[in-house]
Amino acid sequence: MPFVPAPTIVKCSWFYTLNGQPAMNRIHVTTGTTLPTEAECASIAASGASWWEDNCAAIVHPNMILREVQAMSIAEANGPQAVFSAGFPLAGTLGQPGLPGNNSFCVSLRTGLTGRSARGRWYWAGLTEGQVTDNEVGSGAVTSIVAAIDNLINALTSGPIQPVIVSFVSGGVPRVGGPVYFPITDALAVDNVVDSQRGRLH
Repeated sequence: MPFVPAPTIVKCSWFYTLNGQPAMNRIHVTTGTTLPTEAECASIAASGASWWEDNCAAIVHPNMILREVQAMSIAEANGPQAVFSAGFPLAGTLGQPGLPGNNSFCVSLRTGLTGRSARGRWYWAGLTEGQVTDNEVGSGAVTSIVAAIDNLINALTSGPIQPVIVSFVSGGVPRVGGPVYFPITDALAVDNVVDSQRGRLH
């Protein structure tokens, strides 16, 4: 698929080692400026790194290791990017045995609008044996995980800068006029069932 520019958008990615295998989470952020700058990318990456250290490390197992956070403009084909890795790698600190890497918990990202294009998902990795019973994540862990994602939304919101859902396709075809954006307002758990990310099993 050819590159499709998304004006104002920075793609923020967290790169991990999970049980010895690579893993990644991603969210889009609008800067409010048509062509995001390297400085804006650097600020977003730093905010993403601080958020993970402050909100995630304590509730994931030590084999969940954050290597770097990358923020890259997708407003143009060869836009600026920034990588934050100071003080990394940073491992989880929850002293419980970890589950296999395919076990995750899906947090729904909401915008207050209807339709699949206006929703997103964050697959939380690093679950431990103590957080899961049979095939369900315990209520305390669910509360902590959803609160962490709500804090991510807050951490990436400052003035015109805010996390968004970016929709490139509607009805199976590229959107006429380019992608559209839906500001993310909150996170929620639809259920407490463990989700499988089979690609994390190698």
